[in-house]
Amino acid sequence: MKVMAFEHLTKKALLEKMESLRLQVMEYEKQESKKLYEGKLYQSLSISAEAGVYIIQNGIFRFANQFVASRLGLTPHDMIGMRAADFIHPDDRAAVRKEAADMLRGKRSAPYEFRTVGRDGRIHWVLESVTSIDFGNGRAVLGQSMDITKQVEARDRLAELEALEASILESIPHAVIGLKNRQIIFANDGVEEVFGWKRKDVIGKSTRIFYRSRAEWIVGADNLYRSLESQRTFTSEVVRRKKDGTPIICRLTASRIGETLIDKQIVITYEDITDQKTAEEVYVTMAENSQVGVYVVQSGKFLYINPIGASYAGYGANELIGMDSMQLVDPDDREMVVRRARSMLRGKSKTPHEFRILTKDGQTRWIMETVTPIRFRDQYAILGNSMDITAQKEAQRKLEELEALEASILESIPHAVIGLRDRRIFFANDGVEVVFGWKAKELIGQSTRDLYRTDEEFEEIAQLLYTSLERRRTFSMEYPCRRKDGGEVQCMISASRIGEKLEHKSIVITFENITYRKQFEKELELSRGRLRDLSMHLQTVREKERTRIARELHDELGQLLTALNTGIILLRKKIPSEQRNLADQATSMKELLDMTMETVKRIYMDLRPGMLDHLGLAVAMEWQCQEFEKRTGIRCLVDINPEDVISDKDLSITIFRILQETLTNVARHSKAKRVKVSLREAEGDMELVVEDNGRGIGDDELRKPKSFGLLGIRERVDFRGGELKISGKRGTGTNVTVRLPIRKGDNA
Repeated sequence: MKVMAFEHLTKKALLEKMESLRLQVMEYEKQESKKLYEGKLYQSLSISAEAGVYIIQNGIFRFANQFVASRLGLTPHDMIGMRAADFIHPDDRAAVRKEAADMLRGKRSAPYEFRTVGRDGRIHWVLESVTSIDFGNGRAVLGQSMDITKQVEARDRLAELEALEASILESIPHAVIGLKNRQIIFANDGVEEVFGWKRKDVIGKSTRIFYRSRAEWIVGADNLYRSLESQRTFTSEVVRRKKDGTPIICRLTASRIGETLIDKQIVITYEDITDQKTAEEVYVTMAENSQVGVYVVQSGKFLYINPIGASYAGYGANELIGMDSMQLVDPDDREMVVRRARSMLRGKSKTPHEFRILTKDGQTRWIMETVTPIRFRDQYAILGNSMDITAQKEAQRKLEELEALEASILESIPHAVIGLRDRRIFFANDGVEVVFGWKAKELIGQSTRDLYRTDEEFEEIAQLLYTSLERRRTFSMEYPCRRKDGGEVQCMISASRIGEKLEHKSIVITFENITYRKQFEKELELSRGRLRDLSMHLQTVREKERTRIARELHDELGQLLTALNTGIILLRKKIPSEQRNLADQATSMKELLDMTMETVKRIYMDLRPGMLDHLGLAVAMEWQCQEFEKRTGIRCLVDINPEDVISDKDLSITIFRILQETLTNVARHSKAKRVKVSLREAEGDMELVVEDNGRGIGDDELRKPKSFGLLGIRERVDFRGGELKISGKRGTGTNVTVRLPIRKGDNA
């Protein structure tokens, strides 16, 4: 049986064949009787038809030749009696019905296209024309069709490729021109952006218009074509000329069209890099850190890959051409990559997929990829775009570890920690159950109202927190809160805003249960108060004891020594002059007695200067400073204003003892040469200032736990409700400032 193939025919040739068949049928109809007509028609159409021929009457196949039956997966005999519409694609039935009717009525003469669906589900495109004929006892439709599936697919592929090429060409922000025999045959709109020429003005011209001189054009063109004879692409930085004559620096990228340089057909891209050249180092850095790879895979092998994409795997671009693309994929990921790539190619997924590749040196890197089906060199291919996301994956891994660590830290904190956004709790740790009795899940989505005793306190703390966090990053305060069972709990509230600004009122709050600590602090403060009272009681007892001992030394021992001194003087006068030994002994006894009296005086003055009780604080301070200067050789300046500052004995002795201890420290540690002592009344307080020019006290010395002299001063000051400030700087000296309140009735 003769069956013709029509894939190679053009649409015009197909139409001519169909017209020939139609005329053949009409000729039989004119010349033969009905029976002879039908018999010869069937015989002729079955044996010699070069296209699909069929007769349809009342929508039912009455005849179909082998060509039609084979296309639909049937035999001609099987098709007799079947509904013709069942073989038309459902989406095309209405259009076919209308176009066939128009042709039968003479309103249409051109064949029409539609899709048929065979018994096996395969779809074919056909080109059909119909003619009304007499058949049997009535009218029928003679149909003629040709399979144009290949032509339609080729047409669609061509349209897609042309659209893709046009889109790519117009999306390129540079000048792109095509040359044939050194004449411009196409150009994109980029030529106007780069050179100032409109695209229509350059078509048919040579590239001489882009050069500064004819000699430069000849040399440049010869070098370009010579390079493309031996390599597919050529790149160089060149100087060209704009339409207005302005010279520009361009990056020229040329590629020959086809495998060989036939008719000198090439494509050239000119990228204006005049401005870029002034910042070449920046552009080099950007290029070296580019994260976009582009490649074309056909039949599983790389046909093209850009240098960036190749560098992800540690290869040069040329090394990968012809290599199986799956060879780079980690074996454990290959099945997944194939599955996801197919899903994306079929349009079922648009989400980029991630996988691992093995580099040339055996390392593993992460890639994010999208793939698109394209026609490349008239064949199916895959266009891939990829980014190296190894750093992001590593950062993600570290972030997950950090989040896990933060979660562990959060849960290990023995306090309640909650996160607020717009005053609603969006996270809470298990500590909320320890502090408040609430489970974390019970608080999510709730406000913090349940954590406070009253609405007023809730609003007060919210206003205070958000107002404070507007100005600073963190804020802490003590505040009473409420447990789930209604019990009160004292909390240290520490709040911090999330981020640099207080957006959406996002903050983190930590509630530390300090109820027991506050009780301990209260008890500790009471204990300290008792110890302070005990200390001052002991100080008072000691002062009284000192006063008593000093008085007894002065009154009793002093009187005895005075009497003994008088007796020795009288005795020495009664010794005859010739008794030199007795006179010398008496003189020695007198000197020894004088020394004893001075010692007794010093002792009772140290214990309690009598002048403090009889002459006042000012005189006692001046005496103490004079004694200090005599004993140490350190000059001591005294300034007391007014001299009759106070008459209260307790305050006077406190200030005097602080002065004594301070001067003792100066003598022992300061290495000073001068000390200034001042005492004055200031805003209802007595202010004592002792300043030296010694080596200066350090912070470590202030914190020494066994600095009993300083501890004694602090205890005296605290007991009187005063303030103590000790400051020093290495090499400049130390300043001790004491402020003690003057109680009512203290002033003279």
